[in-house]
Amino acid sequence: MKRLTALILACVMLLSCIMLTLTSCGEEETTTKKPTNNNNEAVFQEGDIFAERAATDDGLDEYDFEGKTLRVVCHNDGYEMFPAEADINKGDLVKDAKATRNEAVEAKLNCNLELAYAADINTMSEYVSKSILSGTDEFDLIVAHVMTCANLTTKNLFLNWYDIPHVDFSKPWWAASTSTELTYDGKCILAISDINVNSITSTCALVFNKNLAAAYDLGNLYELVLDGKWTYDAMYDMLKDIYVDSDGSGTRSNGDFYGGLFGANSKANAWLWAFDNPIIQKDEEGVPQFSIKTDKINNIMQTLFDFYYNTTGIGASEDDTEEIYLFLNKQSIITPIFLGSVMANGLRNFEDDYGILPYPKWDEHQKNYYSHVYGEHTVSCVPKTAKDLEFIGVCTEALAYESWKTITPTIYETALKTRYLRDSESKVVLDIILDYRYFDFGFIYDGFHGYGYTVNNMIDQKIENFESFYAKKYPNARVQLKKVLRAFDKLG
Repeated sequence: MKRLTALILACVMLLSCIMLTLTSCGEEETTTKKPTNNNNEAVFQEGDIFAERAATDDGLDEYDFEGKTLRVVCHNDGYEMFPAEADINKGDLVKDAKATRNEAVEAKLNCNLELAYAADINTMSEYVSKSILSGTDEFDLIVAHVMTCANLTTKNLFLNWYDIPHVDFSKPWWAASTSTELTYDGKCILAISDINVNSITSTCALVFNKNLAAAYDLGNLYELVLDGKWTYDAMYDMLKDIYVDSDGSGTRSNGDFYGGLFGANSKANAWLWAFDNPIIQKDEEGVPQFSIKTDKINNIMQTLFDFYYNTTGIGASEDDTEEIYLFLNKQSIITPIFLGSVMANGLRNFEDDYGILPYPKWDEHQKNYYSHVYGEHTVSCVPKTAKDLEFIGVCTEALAYESWKTITPTIYETALKTRYLRDSESKVVLDIILDYRYFDFGFIYDGFHGYGYTVNNMIDQKIENFESFYAKKYPNARVQLKKVLRAFDKLG
């Protein structure tokens, strides 16, 4: 096993562009692939990814829309689709790639792309609802916050993606979860493709200080991952006793040093999927049903409660930004991050060596490492007021294809792998993290009503008893699921 791992790492060091080693060996040793959870599978191919993707035909060469405009609604400032002109060609690889994507689609289809409306998620929700319910044809496509769109779904405002011509979910620029987990009764309302760029940058992972890990003799963490032995118990045993009262206050504080810093915040939610305990799965008839209440969920929550509140080596930060700040101040060995943090100034300028890891598995019997995508990511949907479905379908397919061809490899290969990650082993682990992102029907359609934030809420509110939490949340969660399924049913 160790010889195989060494061979994998050696191959990566010599040929960093060759990803076949991970696909054949890393997967064989670490995971058994679940195609239904695999997003952007074609990212992990060998050779020049830009050239390979440019050679892939999107089948849209025949269309000429004679200057017709695709009107897109986004949340915040529209950054997911439309980078500000002042930000282009200023050294931001992703913003430049988005601009290149838009220009390519406009040139190919002889169309225009326009930001029809952008605002904070609450204002955007109100605007979308009023516009669609009034029957006003003001926009063609929505690319916006997942939870906002989930709540809009229950108002029966959107069309079925399978009714939109020329949209092909079998293509690699669509998340495979769109046609599996997010499709019910042959219908899909909220879809995820490479247009939804922050489904990469909002992916949860762990970052560790390699210098400190070596000083505390934690061993080869990458080897544990590749051997399938990076489990909760393995991580816990490493970190549980590492604590130094650095500020001499005699009490635990943010001035001290910890083995790990883990806050009761949004990244805490990632544990649920990391431990392969999804909120909703389909029954034998294909109907989404709550699956969160498993035989192990009580054990999971009690274990996490003890981890956060009763473990000497684990410090609890108050918010997402504080964790990474204290990590950069060398006050912990391991802390959770969003992958976008790797491209932020802090880690880019960090003087110590660092690496990334997936959240650990529940135990060695679990076959895969699973990664949660934080609820800040976007989804795409089509308003039921849309008129020219062929135009919308062709433009959306072209946007997804061009994003897959240009933006995703820019983030994955150029930004994350080449510019920011500092060792070849991290690049191997990055494949595992991104290849096993889990898009759960129960989270995507949660709308802040169901069990989407179970771990965050229970840890933050210091609730130890899952049964009581489950029972308290069930009425609202059940109503939300019923509303969502009713919206699917009304699509005909």
